[in-house]
Amino acid sequence: MIWHQNQNTARYRVAAVAFFMCLATAVHSQDIQIATNGDVEISFQVFGDQTDPPLVFIDGLATAVRPGGDALTEALVAQGFRVVRFDNRDAGQSTVLTDAGAPPSNEVIVESLMTGTTPPVAYTLSDMAGDTMAVLDAAGIEQAHVMGASLGGMIAQTIATEYPGRTLSLISVSSSTGDPDLPFGPAMEAMTAPPAATAEGRVEQYTQLYRAFEGDAFKMTDAEILARVEADGAAGDPLAPARQGAAATASGDRQDRLASVELPALVIHGSDDPLFPDSHADSTAEAVPNGQLEIVDGLGHIVSDAAAGEIASRVATFVNDLSTSNKE
Repeated sequence: MIWHQNQNTARYRVAAVAFFMCLATAVHSQDIQIATNGDVEISFQVFGDQTDPPLVFIDGLATAVRPGGDALTEALVAQGFRVVRFDNRDAGQSTVLTDAGAPPSNEVIVESLMTGTTPPVAYTLSDMAGDTMAVLDAAGIEQAHVMGASLGGMIAQTIATEYPGRTLSLISVSSSTGDPDLPFGPAMEAMTAPPAATAEGRVEQYTQLYRAFEGDAFKMTDAEILARVEADGAAGDPLAPARQGAAATASGDRQDRLASVELPALVIHGSDDPLFPDSHADSTAEAVPNGQLEIVDGLGHIVSDAAAGEIASRVATFVNDLSTSNKE
């Protein structure tokens, strides 16, 4: 699931992520490996041929790798990538920081940013970028194309600014720079709705939230949404998404930092993104000196299985063009 917070306190509603359901049964995979970053363990998997160019994909807020597989990973592998997938901290099978409790209020985080003090959050996007580096280390990968969606795109942007030597390219999907002046779309209302009173109600609410993120095309099947909800619920802590959202908030506006990125960058955004309007895509592409923007007609905020082939094809074209340019 995806969550974004703007620095405008009127739009920040960290507590609203309490809608996130808690499923009792965790889902396991025999192919899971573990990377460590301090006290945090990150669950990851590697797909594809070891000789293919590596690409690490970073999921959005509260989103976990589906044990049964997903079409985007398969499509990227089919395009000739060695794909690394993992669960962010506070998601899926990775360490859930339950002892950290609820994050500070938005007002506290924003006040800290405005006064130049360190926001009192459990972790930041820099810590999550460090988790990604730990995964690459454990997988024996020195450099990779770094791709992320929504919150994952924000982490990918952070990696490009903090670990440029390990980043072959930046691929930011359905994401934003954190510019506090950018507007949200209508799906924010669903994001901030109070949680349902029962477990069954929360499952239905979560399903409807996924539907709210769809565009006019590339719809998700009921089976796909069920698989996503089951995987996402493995974290088992309804406050985990709030901590991830607070990490994004506390990391502030990335525009100035992205201006120093000399890496090739691809920004992919849906024409029907109901959470981040096109201005978020424009902001990202304009912030990176070598940013290339591609709008996908009919795509919403979610890279559904139906959209996987289209997205993977665009990524492959982008990377192949880089290889051609480097040979000339």
